[in-house]
Amino acid sequence: MEDAFSRDKIENLLRFQEKDFPELHQAAKDDNIILFLGAGLAKMYGCLLWSEMAKKLSEVLLKYKMISYAEEDILSKESEIDPRKVISICYSLCKNERKKLIIYEKTIKDTIKIKKGKSRKNLNEIYELIFSINPKVYLTTNLDLGIKRYSSLYINPNQRIYNCTSPYDKGVIKEISYQIFKDGNIVYLHGNYENIENSILTVDQYLEYYSDKENFLRNLFSNIDGFIVFIGYGLTEWDVIEKIYKIYKSNKESFKIEITGCLLSPVFTHEITKFKLEQSYYESFGVKSIPYLIDNEGYKTLKRVLENLKNALDKTRPTTYDVIKEIEEI
Repeated sequence: MEDAFSRDKIENLLRFQEKDFPELHQAAKDDNIILFLGAGLAKMYGCLLWSEMAKKLSEVLLKYKMISYAEEDILSKESEIDPRKVISICYSLCKNERKKLIIYEKTIKDTIKIKKGKSRKNLNEIYELIFSINPKVYLTTNLDLGIKRYSSLYINPNQRIYNCTSPYDKGVIKEISYQIFKDGNIVYLHGNYENIENSILTVDQYLEYYSDKENFLRNLFSNIDGFIVFIGYGLTEWDVIEKIYKIYKSNKESFKIEITGCLLSPVFTHEITKFKLEQSYYESFGVKSIPYLIDNEGYKTLKRVLENLKNALDKTRPTTYDVIKEIEEI
């Protein structure tokens, strides 16, 4: 375990060879890949990470004299450790007064707003790669509209976009018996820019959502059938993956431990020890964790990782000739 994640071994893993990821390659052959997109992806085209969002909120509250300098200093430092807690504190300071609530919601939107110019160019480049992987569905806990905007350029008449915190969309999902994991559909699990008021941001909202009193999530995830690739989830977001994946796995007939997903996570070299310790935990419920180091290029490293993933899967997928030949044989 000592050198399981040496730099050379990480680079070798990131070639995504079939001998290292047999389940992933089989899913590619079966057109059965699900992409689950996190904040590390949105960071590449200018959106802020959760820690940065929390810090920005504390700065804005100080600007409007809603907190003192000492309080802002505490919240700013805490943002790196527990951003959801800081966001929750900021919300609690704003929620009872409409003027303050508007400031809170506007600040959240500003942190996930996609700017013009280079950000748009980067967005198109990254989603061109994401869409070329050709999964059967895209799930995301991000709140920005990046994937929605790119999908408008990508002609797929069957593709639909669902927001799981929108009362209307939840009703639609229930009406069609939760059959949404197909046709390259896009599923916003925690809400998005268009309904910030209902999005999952604070600790209370998070706990209430995952308490799943109406069994919405249980029914939703019982319809997932595929190999899940988590992209852009950092160490501070693993609690979200844990909640999601345990619901998913608990709906299976057997809780047999088998690899049914992998996690591509941005880490700094100094975080590798923590990553190694938690690797066995995630494998205990079926997720193989693969780090990519962001010391030198930051979150831009993900682009190279996705290029490697696309190229590896393209090689393993049947060619058009293979498909035609199989049809002729049948």
